[in-house]
Parts: sequence; structure tokens; C-alpha cells
Amino acid sequence: MPPIAATATSAARSAARPNRLASAVRKMESMLPQSMHAWGYSALFGSTVPLAGMSQLRIERLDRNESQVLLRNRKWIQNHIGGLHACSMALAAESATGILVGMHVPDTHLPLLKTMKVDYVKRCHGDLRVVAKLSDVDIHRIEHDEKGDIVVECHVEDQKGGVPIQAELTWAWTPKQKKTTTKKKDSDAVEDVTKK
Repeated sequence: MPPIAATATSAARSAARPNRLASAVRKMESMLPQSMHAWGYSALFGSTVPLAGMSQLRIERLDRNESQVLLRNRKWIQNHIGGLHACSMALAAESATGILVGMHVPDTHLPLLKTMKVDYVKRCHGDLRVVAKLSDVDIHRIEHDEKGDIVVECHVEDQKGGVPIQAELTWAWTPKQKKTTTKKKDSDAVEDVTKK
């Protein structure tokens, strides 16, 4: 068994390297012209998270500290008064924050939504844009702390510039369970995070 210091150092080194999601995003960016990056981000995310793909979320921007998601007001995700359905707005906020956190969680860990608080403050007019941000300090914690949680800054605006929802999402990260003869499930990791 390696000494504890060596294990901590190797974990810090592996965390500093891009994870699979970040690597796939950077590879896509190198292959496509910038005008097609939003399409590429959306295709990558939509293939990983089917509900986001079905809702046709468009990831317009994705960099180290910020993501921007656009949700168009389409008939199949409208409520009874022609605005975006409450659940579709929550999905947009979850997606914008989740993909940003997911870009930094080491492959040895799982990102998990711990809590989501959404206040519906006014009617949504037209399309919805969500901007999620992480500071460099937050990113360092995600990449280097063994486990933890963080509230991701999230701003939601409709087509008229109004703020139809105020969302507060807390994302956690925890080590994946090592495969043993008893084969603990990843759902057990969720229980570990919620007990924290």
C-alpha cells in the first residue's frame, strides 16, 4: 500500500488533468469551427443526458468558469398559459450548473445534485437563458477536495429580461465506490452525500 502522502499527491495530480467530459469538449472545440461550438456542446450534453436532449436545451457557452444554456419556448414544454413549464425551467438551471460542475469533477468521483431550491417569482415570457458561474476557488475545491458540496451561482432571465425564477442549486462530489466483491452501487454514494 502506498504511503498516504504519495496517494494524496497522485490524487491532486490526477485532479488537475482534464476529466473525460472536459477532454471531449476540448477535442470537439479543436475539430469544429467556433460557429459550431454551441451545436457541439449541446450534442455532447444531449447524448449524455437524454431529458436535456429531448427538451432541446442549447448550450451556448462552456468555458472554465461559466456556462450559458438557452431553452426555447416550444409547444411541447409549455404550460397551460403558453409559458415555459415550471419543470423545464428547473431543468435548464440544473443543466447549466451541472455541466459546469461536471467539467471539473475528477473521473474518480461522481457529481451529484444535492439540493435544488426554485422560487417561481413571475411568468416566463418567451425563451429562457441560464448563466452558471464558478470561481477559481470553487473549481480548485472541486478538483482537489476528496468530497464536498458547493452552491453554484445561477442567473435566469427570460426573453424580455425578466427573472421568472430564482434558483439555488447545491452540487456535491464524492468518490466513486471501488468495485469489490460486494459491488456497492453508485446509489450508495448518493446516500453518503445526503448524510453529510
